[in-house]
Amino acid sequence: MTDNPRPFLEHLEELRSRIIKSLAATAVCTAIAYNFTDPVIVFLSKPVGKFIFLHPTEAFFIRLKISLCLGALAAAPYILFQIWKFVVAALEPSSRNRIFWLLPISYFLFITGFAFGLFVLVPVGVKFLLGYKSDVLSPLISIGTYVNFVGGLCLVLGIVFQMPLVSFFIAKLGIIDAEWLSGKRRIAILVIYILSALLTPGPDPVTAILLAIPTYILYELSVIACRMARK
Repeated sequence: MTDNPRPFLEHLEELRSRIIKSLAATAVCTAIAYNFTDPVIVFLSKPVGKFIFLHPTEAFFIRLKISLCLGALAAAPYILFQIWKFVVAALEPSSRNRIFWLLPISYFLFITGFAFGLFVLVPVGVKFLLGYKSDVLSPLISIGTYVNFVGGLCLVLGIVFQMPLVSFFIAKLGIIDAEWLSGKRRIAILVIYILSALLTPGPDPVTAILLAIPTYILYELSVIACRMARK
């Protein structure tokens, strides 16, 4: 009777070990990334000029937040490898090769979306929005508010860029196909804009449009992915 729970306890111990390794890797990468927070803040300030901070601790905690974000992104491949090593034992040998490429492609798509938001969407959107300043409207942007805005927008884009991969697997399951997606383009455009308006930080329509455009491109890539899944 004492042998029955042993496999479960072994899996639990392995899970604990891999979580600890993942957290340790994130901590190490975060500590290293802390040395690069000042250049990152300088880069973020280019569209807006100088930042202000509203609380004595705000500048310090923003540095921690930036370093944690950079550390998590840097450690993500190792964390994904730990996830793969944990779940691979439960997979059929014939399924391992087909699923193995899922994690690196997902990471690549996330990084692509995150980078698109950081290097393209944010500078263009912020420059446009700051064009509304006047003699009686002068922008004083808090570093905390701005980092949350940029981080939230880039995170949304990283998730949105998973669309072709998700569509590929849904098509593999036979739930959707390329013809069905192609016939829903008009509805997709409306839904994409509504979701972009809901997901983007802030109420302005410009940021929503800037998010909707690449999202629609991803929709077209999803159609291609569905065709590849059928083949």
